[in-house]
Amino acid sequence: MLDRRLLVTCASLLAVVIGSGAAALLSYDHYTRHNHAHAAQVMSPAAGVATSSPEPDYLYIIREHNGRVAVFARGQSTPEMVFERLVHHLPTYDQMQLKEGVPVFTQEELQERIEDYTS
Repeated sequence: MLDRRLLVTCASLLAVVIGSGAAALLSYDHYTRHNHAHAAQVMSPAAGVATSSPEPDYLYIIREHNGRVAVFARGQSTPEMVFERLVHHLPTYDQMQLKEGVPVFTQEELQERIEDYTS
C-alpha cells in the first residue's frame, strides 16, 4: 500500500515538473520571438537610420558610423557626435549593440553610455 502511494506521488510530481518545464519553454520562446521582432524594428541596416523606436520618447541613438562610435539625435541620419573609438576594438556584444543602435532616453544615460563606449 505504501509503495503504491509513493509511486503515485512520484508520478504526480514528475507530471508537475514536466508541465512546468514545458510552460517555461513556451514562455521563453514567446519572449525571445517578441524581443527579436522588437529589435529588428529599432534599426534598418539597409537605410542606416532609425525606422521605429522601442520607446517613442528616446532622445538619441548610439550606433556605428564609419567604423566609429557615434551619437545621433532621434530621427536624424547625420551624427551629432563621432568619437575616435573604433567599434572593432570593443567587445563583440557592444559591437552587435552598436550595429543595431542603442536608444538613449536621458542626458545622464547618454553621458554614461559615452563613457562606457569610449573609455
